[in-house]
Amino acid sequence: MNPAAFHGRLFGAGVSEAGAAAHAWWEGSRLAVQAGDAIHHADGASLQVEAAGFNLRQLKLSWNGADGSYNFFVEAEEDFSRLLSGAPESMKEAFAGAQSRRRSMGRRFSAAVAVYGAVISLPLLLLLAFLLNIGHLVDWVAEKIPVHYEDRIGDLVLAQTRAQMKLIDSGPAYEAVQAIGKRLTAGSAYRYRWFIADRKDINAFAAPGGVIVVHAGLIAQTAQAEELAGVLAHEVAHVEQRHSLKNLMKTAGLSVLLSLVLGDWSGTALGNAAGKLTELKFSRDAETDADREGLRRLVDAGIAPHPMADFFSKLSSKESGMMPSMLATHPASAEREERLRSMIAALPAKQYAPLPFNWAEIKTSLNLPTARRQSLLAD
Repeated sequence: MNPAAFHGRLFGAGVSEAGAAAHAWWEGSRLAVQAGDAIHHADGASLQVEAAGFNLRQLKLSWNGADGSYNFFVEAEEDFSRLLSGAPESMKEAFAGAQSRRRSMGRRFSAAVAVYGAVISLPLLLLLAFLLNIGHLVDWVAEKIPVHYEDRIGDLVLAQTRAQMKLIDSGPAYEAVQAIGKRLTAGSAYRYRWFIADRKDINAFAAPGGVIVVHAGLIAQTAQAEELAGVLAHEVAHVEQRHSLKNLMKTAGLSVLLSLVLGDWSGTALGNAAGKLTELKFSRDAETDADREGLRRLVDAGIAPHPMADFFSKLSSKESGMMPSMLATHPASAEREERLRSMIAALPAKQYAPLPFNWAEIKTSLNLPTARRQSLLAD
């Protein structure tokens, strides 16, 4: 074997889903990776380098070959040394950046382990004090969770949502949701994904990482695009302020908190908690914060904020009859409506151009059966 070779695990075309043990070496500016009898080559200029895996302990080399894409993961310290020593000069900066992120995460992980070790070693009274203040701890930890961790939670929620209901991801209504959402999330660090659930109940929810689902029944209840924009702005605010993530950790407890800190995405605790995320009720403070941030985003996007209050008022008026599903997770009240309208009244006077949609046609495009559509549209 080449003495300069470094070891790792290869995933890609023609390789088992579990990956294959492999060793690699540099041939000038080219990377050669051998798994079994097969040798794969990648030009250095086409390689993508990033820190990856549990606690970012690995370096991932990615490239596209003639027969598909490949990922090669290197983890052992001695293999890092061999990889870096033979790497072409043009790639040294990319490797240095990935190594820096890896070391930074290692320091944070060590600190987290130290904190956790200290906590579990406390006497019973101190542990009780810790549990009584878990809300503050969760808030603090949630602000430290990297955005890409939230993306993974969003993926879990999306997978379970797809298994439970049909999601509409094309057509005029979907395009309208996308267009409005893009205006509301300009400059966000999140990768937003928008969906319409083919469900007749009046509901919408946001998952960590920017997964937002609005039910067809809710769209059917809106009188204009600006009302839907108000709902979307409110859900975006929950994402940006990490309300869903905090709800998840507070409700599911320390097992989920540790799953997030340790990057354990295979455990059932996180999966089960993610499945219940859409049922969790937001606090009064979270709703007020989401209203305030949602209004700010509407104004910044040049969308009239008044219809937001009108739509939530419309939902509140139904509490005496059949309560919309959305009110189970977004509690409404006369006090909240009054506060929302006060916030709007305090905004600077401004002219807003109507959103450029034929809203009646967009609602019709959802293809709800006539009887069902009439039922949804009835006040």
